Amino acid sequence: MQYETCSFGFDVLACPRCGGRLRLVALIEEARVIRRILGHLGLPTEVPAARPARSPPSVFDVVDDGGVGDRCVP
Repeated sequence: MQYETCSFGFDVLACPRCGGRLRLVALIEEARVIRRILGHLGLPTEVPAARPARSPPSVFDVVDDGGVGDRCVP
């Protein structure tokens, strides 16, 4: 089975050191095992608290740039 490996323009199966192809060798789904591995690596084992959503983007005004095309500025 072939999977899509490019996410946001970043190939997740490209080795960051040599550029070669990485391959998936295991998929761990048990929370107990995941916590044990993360703890052994000294990484956080608890899910961080959710942060509040950011406010919506500010409204931009359209500026006339002499007919070249409209552009937005804050």
